[in-house]
Amino acid sequence: MGIIILILLNIICPVVAIIIVLCFLISSRRGVLKTLFTELNERFVIKKRPFRGPCIWLHAASVGEIKSVTGIAQELKHHYKLPILVTTLTKSGQKAAQKIEAFDYALLAPVDFYFSVKRFLKFYRPQMLIIVEADLWPNMIYTATRAGVKTGIINGRLSKRSAARYKFLKPLVNLLIPNLSFICAQSEVIKRRYISLGAPKTKVFAFGNIKYDSLTEMPSRLKEAEDIIKKLSWQKEKIVVCGSTHPLEEEIIFTSARALKNVKFIVAPRHLERAKQIKENLTKTKLKFSFLSELDKAPKNSQILVADTMGLLGALYKVGTLTFVGGSIVKKGGHNFLEAAILKKPVFFGKYYYNAPEVAAQLLKSSGGVLVGKTNFSTEISKYLNDELLLNKTAQAALETAQSFKGATKKSLEVIEYEQK
Repeated sequence: MGIIILILLNIICPVVAIIIVLCFLISSRRGVLKTLFTELNERFVIKKRPFRGPCIWLHAASVGEIKSVTGIAQELKHHYKLPILVTTLTKSGQKAAQKIEAFDYALLAPVDFYFSVKRFLKFYRPQMLIIVEADLWPNMIYTATRAGVKTGIINGRLSKRSAARYKFLKPLVNLLIPNLSFICAQSEVIKRRYISLGAPKTKVFAFGNIKYDSLTEMPSRLKEAEDIIKKLSWQKEKIVVCGSTHPLEEEIIFTSARALKNVKFIVAPRHLERAKQIKENLTKTKLKFSFLSELDKAPKNSQILVADTMGLLGALYKVGTLTFVGGSIVKKGGHNFLEAAILKKPVFFGKYYYNAPEVAAQLLKSSGGVLVGKTNFSTEISKYLNDELLLNKTAQAALETAQSFKGATKKSLEVIEYEQK
């Protein structure tokens, strides 16, 4: 039955791909399609291969996952003396990987179509496939394990909702999960979910999140962020840095800005291609704002800065007074809370934190995090900004919480190296 489902998936794959493209065409994110046709050769593994295998294959969905596995890639390259090939779903992820020395080659992931994946394996001859986080592509896993490629998951993330959905596809899942060589999950709860889907208990471990091992108390590009603050004449201002925001969250932020006229806001949207829409929304509010990409045109006394460039979020958190991490007031599960916490900043977030429940719970328990929503966003910000003792106490608790979550990289490497013996 599992094979039949897999065959059906391969039959409908082209149809689904066309529907996805059409959805993007009518959405505000249509800009991501600009390079579609130039990517097809790579996605379907038609393009001439940049090297001949063997290699170690890492698959990471996007920029965040790419950065999190840099340390593991360096260790694997040193240990196995093989080139590290990393694949990613997004062009931005590929560009980020190409700038990191640990990765020898960075390619767009093959379309999860049986013949594309099979061709990819034939070209690059990976000795091991390591999947980062939650990308469980059926053809990728099935074709690799059947070809004898040891396949495992590190930093495994599996939500309650996803686990329930997979159970409806149990015959297909039985072709995938039980054949993985190892699964290093982010928590005990996630570990149990993998086991409930058929993963052997002896092959599943709970090590925490490797992303947190790459957290630093001194982010790169800090000087650049400090220069931005000077250019805006914000050195003595109270600054709320809002990272990875979504549309509804931005509405709440802009409303709060009108109520808190003496507070400055930096907004770093989750999807940069929404910049035009954000500018239109801000224009309607009549607030004074500027965009990082147009800083030379910034009006005097700007209250809001939209950070519409990549790679600066950590540094911007550092120069802020307190932080809000997006994807949490809207139902996206929350983004990286500890990226702000490690910088000794109070972390504000909403009730939707199912992507990192243990982290959110610990931040709240230690009083390093503050739960906010539409009704209390501005009042909570005002409360903390006007109480320096409370602000500093919360910041210290956030830092200590972040430090307690480190160590997953070393443990994951030990499992990988054991499996390759």
